[in-house]
Amino acid sequence: MEITFVGAARTVTGSLHLFEYDRQKFIIECGLYQGHREESERINRVFPFKPADIKSAILSHAHIDHSGNLPNLIKSGFTGPIYCTPGTRDIAEILLLDSAKIQEADYSYLNKKRADQGHPAKEPLYTVADAERTLPMLTPVPYKRGFEPVKGVTATFHDAGHILGSAIVLLEAERHRIVFSGDLGRKNMPIIKDPAVVSDITDLIIESTYGGREHDSFEDMIDEFQRVIGIGKKKKSKIIIPAFAVERTQLMLTMLKELNKRKVLEGIPAYVDSPLATDVTEVFINHPECFDEETYAEFKKTNPFNFPGLRYIQDSEESKTLNRQTGPMIIISASGMCEGGRVTHHLIHSIEDANNIILMTGFQARGTLGWKIVEGAKEVRIFNGAYQVKAQVFSMSGLSAHADGNDLVEYVRASSSPALKNVFLVHGDIEAAVALKVDLENCGIKNVSIPQFMTRVAL
Repeated sequence: MEITFVGAARTVTGSLHLFEYDRQKFIIECGLYQGHREESERINRVFPFKPADIKSAILSHAHIDHSGNLPNLIKSGFTGPIYCTPGTRDIAEILLLDSAKIQEADYSYLNKKRADQGHPAKEPLYTVADAERTLPMLTPVPYKRGFEPVKGVTATFHDAGHILGSAIVLLEAERHRIVFSGDLGRKNMPIIKDPAVVSDITDLIIESTYGGREHDSFEDMIDEFQRVIGIGKKKKSKIIIPAFAVERTQLMLTMLKELNKRKVLEGIPAYVDSPLATDVTEVFINHPECFDEETYAEFKKTNPFNFPGLRYIQDSEESKTLNRQTGPMIIISASGMCEGGRVTHHLIHSIEDANNIILMTGFQARGTLGWKIVEGAKEVRIFNGAYQVKAQVFSMSGLSAHADGNDLVEYVRASSSPALKNVFLVHGDIEAAVALKVDLENCGIKNVSIPQFMTRVAL
């Protein structure tokens, strides 16, 4: 078995790994590299292999940095099946179509500017039509049921505990038992099952996003959320919560449901103002097989993502009416980094009022509007306007769906055995990967390496 680490090597985006067995090639992941436009264009448009030579693809989960370049792969000649869990298939269908719509809109805007400057138009990476051609190729396989990505290799999905449908991939061929972690989740988080430990493995490819760092406990985050809502209630605040449509919105809803049981939300209406998040939440409801015991027990009695006083907003005109209303109220809206979507309009109408609250709930990439708000900018630009940041800003950094450094070390130790020969650290900035490497070596784990772009290894 040979592996070439193409994407998410010493970075946290654009996951892509090429496997070759008995002259047959398959890939795990085909994600969009997300960064500056020119760099992203260069990396995403051209594959360092012939897509037509790839027999199949395996998708660990639906996040765009793992799935988002699949339409381009197919556009470039790939014709094989794309294996994933049923939950991943349903979420990927929504996210890939949304990604295509965003690209078409972005390039429409870009090409108007290029035309004004006398430059020729550029094509988007892929279109909605390209995404639609991808959807029938998504081939669902349940957890713990083996399938053959190529002849002689058996693959099996196990729970990764990251988002709904996320999977750890076990590859078996002759003497090899190779585990690809995908994005590994945290233990004891709500909604979905904890990550499964696969033992007696020979090689491990594991993410390192939060190597060397430790998350706050989920229980502490619920208490912090209650404190923020209490402040908002006294100030009659609009509490604006930018949240990712997948996992983060659903997690916030479970927290609000718990706080509603505690009577914290009395007199405070709550809204989910994101059609994408609403569609994804419906997918969650349709896949109770992914729920942990507590969420499944709740599901048998009622909708885990609904409670009295909560409303899902679809219509754009109804969304606009929220901007004319006064607090206290809670608005959960995408996007999570405030780079687009309805949350930007809510920020325009709320950010300059000192009585309002902005509650950030996820990772903010450097340079994004969300990052600027968290970093304490006094003024920000939204669309073509400048706005004073007078609203009170809170950040709940402990809600990550990724395992932290301690979780990653514990997972490697739990899956380690005398048969383990290699540990490869991917999907992490070099500082995080190095920190995790040091922690693993201090625990006696040997042969830990951090592949670079296009590192090729033979197992």
